[in-house]
Amino acid sequence: MTERIAIIDLGSNSARLIVMHIYVNGAYNLVYHQKETVRLSEGMHGKGFLQEEAMLRATETMKIFAQMCELMKVDKILAVATAAVRNAKNGADLLERIREQTNIVVQTIGGKEEARLGYIGAVNTIDITDAVLFDLGGGSTELTLINDRKLQRAVSLPFGAVNLTEIFATQDKVSDGKLAELRDFITQHMNKVPWLAGLALPIIGVGGTARNIAKMDQKRKNYPFNKVHNYRLGDISLTDLWRAITATDLKQRLKFPGLSSERGDIIVAGATIIKSLFDVTGSDRLIISGCGVREGLFFQHYLAHTGQNEIVDDPLLHSTLNMLLFYKGNVAHANHVAELAAAMFDGWQDLHELEPRDKKMLHVASLLHDIGITINYYDHARHSAYLTENARLFGLSHREQMLAAVITGWHHGPAAKYLRNRLYSEFLDETDWQKARKLALLLALAESLDTTQMGFVKQVTAGLNPSPYLDITTNSLKDCIELQEITKHCKWFKKEFGVELSFRNQ
Repeated sequence: MTERIAIIDLGSNSARLIVMHIYVNGAYNLVYHQKETVRLSEGMHGKGFLQEEAMLRATETMKIFAQMCELMKVDKILAVATAAVRNAKNGADLLERIREQTNIVVQTIGGKEEARLGYIGAVNTIDITDAVLFDLGGGSTELTLINDRKLQRAVSLPFGAVNLTEIFATQDKVSDGKLAELRDFITQHMNKVPWLAGLALPIIGVGGTARNIAKMDQKRKNYPFNKVHNYRLGDISLTDLWRAITATDLKQRLKFPGLSSERGDIIVAGATIIKSLFDVTGSDRLIISGCGVREGLFFQHYLAHTGQNEIVDDPLLHSTLNMLLFYKGNVAHANHVAELAAAMFDGWQDLHELEPRDKKMLHVASLLHDIGITINYYDHARHSAYLTENARLFGLSHREQMLAAVITGWHHGPAAKYLRNRLYSEFLDETDWQKARKLALLLALAESLDTTQMGFVKQVTAGLNPSPYLDITTNSLKDCIELQEITKHCKWFKKEFGVELSFRNQ
């Protein structure tokens, strides 16, 4: 049974709608995304009431969202409201107005629930064990301590990019004195969180401000990939960017490449929150998460529906298998090739001298090497590489994802055109290309041992005593096609490792 889930996040600054499609085979995919700036918390400071203009903007946006849900034949709507609504004395009035005009029931969630959902969204999509997670919105900032991938502590601070902008009037040029007041205010609140000081853990950033910081840093560095999820920058880069932002007036700021024009007036307050968090924790790097509350709501629904825990054991394996299912790959064949490739990686460790992390990229490439058949069987290796490069794979760095794409594309042999690809060439150095050739060779050998996709080769044992060999165990067929196909890669093996490969059929 297929299902379409709409998820709406009515925040203090913006409202977002995503639509996720769950397919019969269990795969899921994002099929629609819409963002509207509503500035719901605008004018609330000191009054405690949502202003009529802001409520009208929110209501009109929700009407549009309701229409899109109807047009896209959504089966279920999960809608939540965060800081602006939960802090407003008339928040319930807005939600009732929305229900009357759209039939959408919006649930107000507390700060700790917002932090928990952000944690679910981030920890299921980033390969991190210990970190401090912040979700910086318009009216609040949620902080979460993650230890061993588990939520240990969570707190919601009563300020965000919009309300701090109003309180300290940082829309335009900011004086040194006003900036110092802003930093002192933020730091005083953070110092009241007993577990935060001096943690020296990586910081994971969720929210529009964090994404804009990433986009601006990418533009400053001419970063060749426009993906922000799992983008990383160090404390020096963050400090330099913060100084540049706070030294400008609004007109100058709006010319910053990568900065959304809708955030030009609130970016000073937002960036200062992040800078202050760095100072308090003593962290040395920021990891951007493009996934937060909305994805947390989806994972909570999807994983419960499939009988799984709300935190997946391995984000990379989970997302890779999802891609395999989405592109209707032969799951049994892909898993078998992955097992054979892993056996060769382990048995020839002293020959290829690769790292344990490289085995993960080999596993990803093994599972996805045939997904390009969805586009066209002929030259499907190249199509598989493109799809791997652009897939929503969670748990690989951007460089590692490029490397996995090259391995996938080379599973029939290295091709020079990949070396000329600007995206690959800017990410990968000569060591990476050598690594790709070795891993692609292992994948090619493994795939040749399941050419018929019938599992005739049951298992392999790779060894090096006295020279590289491969013991091949077959299912009673001593002359199966696989035994002929693998010999086609002997020249490649000799070229790569400088020694002959021998085969023994068990």
